Amino acid sequence: MKLSQEEYEQIEDLSAANYGVDKIAMYLSLDKKEFRIDWENLNSLVRHHYDRGQLVADFEINQKLLENARSGNITAAQIFEKNRERVQVENLKEQIYFGTE
Repeated sequence: MKLSQEEYEQIEDLSAANYGVDKIAMYLSLDKKEFRIDWENLNSLVRHHYDRGQLVADFEINQKLLENARSGNITAAQIFEKNRERVQVENLKEQIYFGTE
């Protein structure tokens, strides 16, 4: 599937806002089945931009949580620590399942 740079940026923005694959296809007026096939291919540009949009949003949220935690916001510190523990568990699972190189 060949898309414009603007469409790839829209995929990033929509995935950052937690829109699902089918909703993004509908928003862009694309064939849902074809879009989903591209999204399922982990090496496609569609999947790259979808995942990048979520990553950028996660970073921005975590960055703000960190700033708030450093300024003394206890709730932000608790959420930040919970996220840190979740990521550590995910990393351990990946290491167990996929090993290290």
